[in-house]
Amino acid sequence: MSVAAGAGSTEAQYAYLRKEGMLSIVINSVLSLLFFLMTFGVDPAGAIRVGDVGGYAFDFLPQSFMVALMSALVPGAITAARIRGGKIAGAPEAAEALVVRSLLTAVLALAVGGLIAFVLTLVAGTTAFAWIPALVAKIFYGAILAAIVTPVGLRTALRRAVFH
Repeated sequence: MSVAAGAGSTEAQYAYLRKEGMLSIVINSVLSLLFFLMTFGVDPAGAIRVGDVGGYAFDFLPQSFMVALMSALVPGAITAARIRGGKIAGAPEAAEALVVRSLLTAVLALAVGGLIAFVLTLVAGTTAFAWIPALVAKIFYGAILAAIVTPVGLRTALRRAVFH
């Protein structure tokens, strides 16, 4: 029996969402690590400034935007290509709709990242964080954001897909 992805659920749908979601979590965790290292350098004994432009709290803005954008756009584009290629039955989402949806998701995440930065700056009680906990928190944030955004985006991309 075929079930439209938006109308019900099948084990195949859940397996697809789990696989793509886990892949997105891993990729965005690694990207968060790499961008942290590029932004703040490698200094495990050092400290990261919290509140100023270019500091730790401020960095939640570009991280939120880019992780959300990539978590929506890339899995959505891959899914659309799989639908067009016949690996998943159904009608693919229009490329324009995918880009607009991904950008809107990224802007929403930017707002969330801004809120996190604002709250972090207010409640930090310090002007700097230790390098290692700051790194771990950034990787964790990238993973959590990907875990939230990817399945939501994929469910939208799969609305007109058919799993057997």
